[in-house]
Amino acid sequence: MHRYLLSLIMGLFIFSSLIAQDQKEEQDRSSFFVGYETLEMTMNKFKNFAGEVGYRFNDKDQVRLMIGEVNLTERHLSNKFEAVAVDGDNVEGYFRIYELYYDRHFGKRKNWYFSGSAAYVRDKYDHLISDEFIDNESATIGMAIGFKKENLFGIKHLYIHGALPSRFYFNGIPETQWGETKILPHKFVNNIWLFVGYHF
Repeated sequence: MHRYLLSLIMGLFIFSSLIAQDQKEEQDRSSFFVGYETLEMTMNKFKNFAGEVGYRFNDKDQVRLMIGEVNLTERHLSNKFEAVAVDGDNVEGYFRIYELYYDRHFGKRKNWYFSGSAAYVRDKYDHLISDEFIDNESATIGMAIGFKKENLFGIKHLYIHGALPSRFYFNGIPETQWGETKILPHKFVNNIWLFVGYHF
């Protein structure tokens, strides 16, 4: 009996948190959160770190800083379904990003958002069979759309966050040919982030 009662209480709690209507949840949302980026890190064997830290002011507004220091593997860069930076083999890389977002949530449950962003980005590519390399730094501006769901698996404050950012490079990388391998132009660049984190 206690088990069924506990299940019912948990179900009601999860349902009420998804609706996000009461003042208590709004108060819970006015807080800091931190997340670990899982998609890019998985594709690159968890080499270095990527994550986010932010503050949600209310049910609509939040700011975030996305930090990434990722060693890009040859396998990742040569896979046309994972990377859109390199067309070909024999290239390893490094990606650094510090990107500040302002997010505006919308929809009935305020799970979806659109945002504007500004960033510092560094892209490095090394050709493994020659001395060719690229080391490029740029400021960027951009926009994103994303989705954030809290109380993941019924665990209070645990969240999952998917984002589709696009950014414009002020100092882009032109198309570069290294033998049969091509470094694609970096002027308008997009990617996918997938975070798992905790909202304090």
